[in-house]
Amino acid sequence: MWPLNRPIQIAIFGSETPNHSCGLPWLANLPAPVTHIAKSSHANACNTRWQSILAFCGLSVLSPLALAGSEEEIAQLKARIESLEEQLARIEARFTPSPETVKEVPEGRLTTPSSSTHSHRRQAPEVRVSADLRYRLDSINDAAVSSRHHHRVRARASATTRLTERIAVGFGLSTGGVSNDSGNQTLGDGFSLKPVGLDLAYFDWSVSEQLRLVGGKMVNPFYRPGRHHLLFDDDLRPEGLALSLDSGRFFGNASVYWAEERALGPDSLWLGIQGGFRGPISEGLAYTAAAGFYEITNTQGRLPIFTPLGGQGNLLDSNGGYLYGFSQAELSGELEMDVYGYPVTLFLDYVTNTAADTHADGIALGLGIQRDFEPGSWHVSYVYQDLDANAVVGAFTDSDFGGGTSDTRGHVFRAGYWFPGGWRIALRYIDAERGRATDLPRDYRRLQADVGFSY
Repeated sequence: MWPLNRPIQIAIFGSETPNHSCGLPWLANLPAPVTHIAKSSHANACNTRWQSILAFCGLSVLSPLALAGSEEEIAQLKARIESLEEQLARIEARFTPSPETVKEVPEGRLTTPSSSTHSHRRQAPEVRVSADLRYRLDSINDAAVSSRHHHRVRARASATTRLTERIAVGFGLSTGGVSNDSGNQTLGDGFSLKPVGLDLAYFDWSVSEQLRLVGGKMVNPFYRPGRHHLLFDDDLRPEGLALSLDSGRFFGNASVYWAEERALGPDSLWLGIQGGFRGPISEGLAYTAAAGFYEITNTQGRLPIFTPLGGQGNLLDSNGGYLYGFSQAELSGELEMDVYGYPVTLFLDYVTNTAADTHADGIALGLGIQRDFEPGSWHVSYVYQDLDANAVVGAFTDSDFGGGTSDTRGHVFRAGYWFPGGWRIALRYIDAERGRATDLPRDYRRLQADVGFSY
């Protein structure tokens, strides 16, 4: 039994009087079995913890007092304990948020009170990343030079993100160095590092559900029948501004591209406009038809675009400048039909350069059978192409057919197969003739075997 001449002290952390004798005069000289009680930092556990401590204190104190038989002193101690409970309730209230200040937090998203009002601005937008890799065996037999057999790779990666419901931005890198129409990089230069360049950098603003404005370095938006490369190579990334309209059956494109910026002369702009229709003709038969006009300004008499030391098939004047300008009118179309369960495509692409007096026309005719780009699908195709020297800008046309120039004529055979897991194999054989406008025609044959991966 505790002697009555030893005090019991209760110290409350955070109270104005850290040490006192519970307000009982006769306890002034008594030692305490309990000296300090620390307030818990967890508000929800505070009440239970303090009630347990107070119960312990009460039992510790009441037991000797009961033995002393002082009912008056017991009543005083009970009153003091009730006072302490009220004080603890006030302390607990300071750490317990009111229902009005508590907001429901969505699942998977936690914020602090200081950042909750701006969390929508701090939340990182979703970024979509895509990439592809192609390994190619490229065998070239050009009658003007020795045959060449080399291995090449192309690696590309791009990222896009949507900042708002209407605005997206994109960025991409590709091998190929400073090439304007190919990402291929030849292997075998002493194991050297291979150059990587800016392939894409654009914004895409959806003005409405049907109208888009794209600016920067972008994927070419102009329609190409059969995805053929008569005017523009597939890897060509125009630079400038483009407006695209798609209302379902009607589509259109317009562009202001900077084809060549000159510090000491007027720039060459690529001003393009295209419109077309598409839709069903009958069950299993659909069509697409389009017309376009493309003006490449300030080209006649000036050094060739991208390759100032050579016209890439275009005829040049005595000073090495373009002999003619470029005002290209294009008619194109394709038919898609179901033939015994096989999707068959027929296409036509015709272009004429109204600014040139000679060698001004180009045409491509193609037939393709292609399943969807799914595992187990395949495709085969054939294209005949006849492209005059001045019909198109040589720097922009197909980089593989006839050596990547205009002034070519010949045939293209293709086949491919898609495997599960995002990889594929493909073959392309080109049997062409080049150099007819210079009266020095020569054969050009090329075989390409590809293994590609998309991820």
